[in-house]
Amino acid sequence: MKIEESSDFQIKKTREEYDEAPKILIEHLKSEIQIEIPGKILEAQYRVGENFLIFVTEGNPFEEALYLYYFNKTLEIIDSLELSAMYTEGMLKNLSVTNPDVIKFSFFESQEEWTLKILANPRFVFWDNYYPVKRRLSIFRKNWLSLKQS
Repeated sequence: MKIEESSDFQIKKTREEYDEAPKILIEHLKSEIQIEIPGKILEAQYRVGENFLIFVTEGNPFEEALYLYYFNKTLEIIDSLELSAMYTEGMLKNLSVTNPDVIKFSFFESQEEWTLKILANPRFVFWDNYYPVKRRLSIFRKNWLSLKQS
């Protein structure tokens, strides 16, 4: 699977409510399908074969969260991860595609490096994610994304 930058999605609107994470309504431009997801800023988007990967942050540099959403070609979320730590600053930097199935970036500190691997076939992995990585879907689902600190 080859990872390519894309511009398939755009933000339609944001919604912020007291004591709740902000949400954005994104639209897939070709199909005009709209999806509401946690986050506020669409940081990056990629096409992975027929699937899509997007990076979204909350827009709060004093306690930031990074959300990774992996959509299939019918725009269903097939995997998602959150990278966050309470009371911890974060800023997405140094995004680069380093292999056909790997994206590297920094988030909490510039010198750290996170490696996101997109699996060709999903697999059951238990206890794969350790703080500050959180899996947003049930642990009884097959995973497409693997995020590790390098």
